[in-house]
Parts: sequence; C-alpha cells; structure tokens
Amino acid sequence: MGINISHGSNQWGQERLSYTSHDQMGKQLANVMTGRDWGKVRHLFTGRLPADFLINPDEAGEIAYAFSRASQHPKMPHDWAVTIRAWSAAGYRAWQSGEPWVWS
Repeated sequence: MGINISHGSNQWGQERLSYTSHDQMGKQLANVMTGRDWGKVRHLFTGRLPADFLINPDEAGEIAYAFSRASQHPKMPHDWAVTIRAWSAAGYRAWQSGEPWVWS
C-alpha cells in the first residue's frame, strides 16, 4: 500500500510511492523548499491523506511548480529528484486538463 497520485506516467495513469517513502519525501522536501513553497505542500505530508483527496487544478499547478523547483535544489538527492519531477509532471497534467489532481 501507499500513495497513488493521478495524472501519472505509469500504465494506470498514476505515480505511486509507499507510505514510508512518502513520509521520507516530505522530510526531504521540507529541507530543500523555501518556507513559502513548503507551506503549499505541507498538508500532503502530515500523515495519511483521506481517501481520494482532491486538489483543484489551479492548486495542482502551484504545487507542481513548487515540486519542480525542489527537484532542482542542489541538496535534493538524485533518486528523490526523479520522483518529485514525476509528481510535478503529474500535477501539471492535472492543471492543464482542468481536472482535479487525486491523491489516494
């Protein structure tokens, strides 16, 4: 089990990450993001999300942009940067399509 993020690149149109890795990702993001960017995404890393947590398209675009900046931070490990870039791309796809970005 873990987190499934809609508008992803796998065969089911998702990005997936275990709960443990999701928690670790949140800690890594908190270390590299500006306070403003972390404020936009903190709610995604405060424990288990409700089933089918919906993010409106405009917020998805803002989060995607924050994730994109974090993935380029020099202190972001390469493997985590790859994952966060995939999440950013998924957020941008939700934003561009005008659809809610679903985290479940």
